[in-house]
Amino acid sequence: MDSQAKYAVLAAGAGDLLLRLLSPKQPDYREKIWDQAAGSLVVEEAGGRISDLDGHPLDFTVGRTLVRNRGVIASNGHLHAAALQAVRQVRQGCQ
Repeated sequence: MDSQAKYAVLAAGAGDLLLRLLSPKQPDYREKIWDQAAGSLVVEEAGGRISDLDGHPLDFTVGRTLVRNRGVIASNGHLHAAALQAVRQVRQGCQ
């Protein structure tokens, strides 16, 4: 499913969480802004939250990719803190 469709499902309340995790095969990969910008706005306007895997807001101001962000967590708002915590715990367990 296209990124924008996933964001629409989340904004409509038919989903709770969307994760774009890092691949061990491409640890330096950064998301393209055109795959994230419009959908993230729709989710936020519907009451959801968007951040990178570190909890930072997505930064669409630097070029064609999210160079200042690693991965994406989009949520219905209620699950965001728990999702961030889970990602942090997994990352700490892998170190």
